[in-house]
Amino acid sequence: MDNRIGAIKSALQGAGRTDVALMSYAAKYASALYGPFRSACATSLKGNRANYQLPPASEGLGQRAILRDTAEGADVIMVKPGIAYLDIVRMAREICATPIAVYQVSGEYAMLKAAADSGVINEKDTVLEMMTCFRRAGADIIISYYTPKLLDWLAP
Repeated sequence: MDNRIGAIKSALQGAGRTDVALMSYAAKYASALYGPFRSACATSLKGNRANYQLPPASEGLGQRAILRDTAEGADVIMVKPGIAYLDIVRMAREICATPIAVYQVSGEYAMLKAAADSGVINEKDTVLEMMTCFRRAGADIIISYYTPKLLDWLAP
């Protein structure tokens, strides 16, 4: 999907829509951690979605995609999944000034929830630690299935 950010940005600007921000999926890695979401939505999409996602071992492709999408006008760069790709979050922070979003995907949530429900971990402490790690790695924005609980836990 090379050049998609540039094309979308150009079309938006041509329509006078400078009020719309673009979040790039430049660093979306092919991951087994998407499984719970795909099962929950019972998608009928056929084929291999990994064809448009980055191979898990590829840092260089992620770096090139981040730089390309930033150059094309992305307002936010997303790294997805989060926990296993903190190195990519850090790399993105080091190579661009664009805000970095990290997406804690369904499999990451499911692992934490299952461990908490079985009493193996303290859910609140572990989730807050994960959020801290996302921020420490360089994320400006965190997207998580835990957002409703985080709002309760962090309320004054």
